[in-house]
Amino acid sequence: MDERSGFATRCIHAGEAPDPSTGAHGVPLYQNVTYAFHSAEQVDAMRAGEAPRFTYSPRGNPTVRCLELKLADLEEAETVVATASGMAAISATLLALLAGGGHVVASDEIYELTRTLLDRDLPTYGGRATFVDASDPAAIEAALEPETRAIYVEPVSNPLLRVADIVAIAEIARRRGVLLVVDNTFLSPALLRPLTLGADVVVHSATKYLSGHGQVQGGFVCGRRDVVGPIREKMVMLGGQMPPFAAWTLLAGIKTLPLRMERHGANALAVARQLAAHPAVARVNYPGLEGHPGHAVARRMLDGGRRGFGGMVSFTLVDGCAANRRFLNALSLCTIAVSLGDVGTLAWPWHGRDLIRLSVGIEDGVDLERDIAAGLAAVETAALVLAAR
Repeated sequence: MDERSGFATRCIHAGEAPDPSTGAHGVPLYQNVTYAFHSAEQVDAMRAGEAPRFTYSPRGNPTVRCLELKLADLEEAETVVATASGMAAISATLLALLAGGGHVVASDEIYELTRTLLDRDLPTYGGRATFVDASDPAAIEAALEPETRAIYVEPVSNPLLRVADIVAIAEIARRRGVLLVVDNTFLSPALLRPLTLGADVVVHSATKYLSGHGQVQGGFVCGRRDVVGPIREKMVMLGGQMPPFAAWTLLAGIKTLPLRMERHGANALAVARQLAAHPAVARVNYPGLEGHPGHAVARRMLDGGRRGFGGMVSFTLVDGCAANRRFLNALSLCTIAVSLGDVGTLAWPWHGRDLIRLSVGIEDGVDLERDIAAGLAAVETAALVLAAR
């Protein structure tokens, strides 16, 4: 792509061209596993590195490769490896970087399966993890050890949406000679490109915003070739390759990414403000709100919030879990479901906390406001009934 092209143009065109054999517009779905050679000499040239070529789908597939090229362009990465899921991307990255005695400093609030991997599985490979509040760069630096190989953070944490200052953390990582790994799932490259801020590796669960429709699983690892190369090898050994159909579906989903992310962000800000103004709500977590403790950092990282602050909101109700149930049961438009990044709004009660997480969709704002209002009205009515007894 022309480096002057805008982000929306690159979402549509990067990594793609008409099929050279048929002229098909758009990337074909290559489901085949093996690739034929015309001669023994062609095999020799491939093995000598003189003529790169597809050989066997677990090591590379044309549909998947086009998607990898698109993500490399969007994240401004030297190279990208596509994986079967977000956890395949995270697992391959952490095991490649930390096996055999490596130490990682990680956010104390990250995706629960990532936390389990670091807590339970990494030690069996000789690695160790220390967990700190990633919104405090000083705490991250204080936790670094001589054996530390990486820092692992999410720009906005799951589920409390604490903001990590990627620029400040990248400077610490560079100065101390460790790698910074950023999980950019919540924001996507439409809002944040951590490699341009100094991160070394970016991982994604493409299942979420990159797909946008809740119909496919996938993941990505993005970064420099010297760092991502060993991660790709680990992914192949673990059997975590992205299937061609998933790649083909993601190629379609990414084309609308910037449009969707702007609408997610606009709706999420409106919902956050609606919640914050209601007396039944005790606390709202959304970095787009001026009162959020990470708002200033988020504005600086996210281009002043020009394209929004993302679609994730979490909140607590004054009356706790009982109120949570009344709120959720009164919803009709929003779906009670786990995961995030779907075009439809998803609401999920957080296990072990008096917290509801919303993945705000791209519905008409007035309809979302009406549905949230119905949930809050159910909470308020129940509170009045209890007070009258």
